[in-house]
Amino acid sequence: MQPKAWQKISTQKVYNRGWFTIKEEACLLPNGKIINPYFIVDVPNWVNVIVVNDKQEMIMVQQYRHAAGIITIEPTGGLIDDNETPIHAAIREMQEETGYTSNDVELLYETYANPALQPTKAFFFLAKNAIKTSNISLDEFEDVQTVHLSKEQVLEMLDNNKFHHSVQVGAIYKACIKLGWINQNL
Repeated sequence: MQPKAWQKISTQKVYNRGWFTIKEEACLLPNGKIINPYFIVDVPNWVNVIVVNDKQEMIMVQQYRHAAGIITIEPTGGLIDDNETPIHAAIREMQEETGYTSNDVELLYETYANPALQPTKAFFFLAKNAIKTSNISLDEFEDVQTVHLSKEQVLEMLDNNKFHHSVQVGAIYKACIKLGWINQNL
């Protein structure tokens, strides 16, 4: 028997500023109990792009992540703008944050970032044969540096848990499989 959906009794925004909203809901559970409050954190959908150049290097960004207080190395990415498709956001973010472009961009997969708390979707792309076409063009709140990683460096970082943005790790693995860097039959 499959789980049943909850019924929403009420919802209200308890915080809404910029691109961040918190909703408080009351929900009727299938067993008849009511959970109140149930909090939902709503942020826009976003994209990440695994960028690979003709030297078979992954072009990633290094940046400070304040909530965790750490510097990360991760795929380029960002929020999807209003009226923008995920692939257009991926291409835009790749160019803005790395200066690279590619005519070979494919969707690896889409997933919910944290379906227990967020309705937010994340879209992960692979851009192959990327070439440097411009300088980076960051907004006023971005401070990123591009990092070129060889196949061996990427695999070592995966093996040693050096990628710290959890939802991106699966996309890095999937890109490595697509690129033939990891045997998918293992």
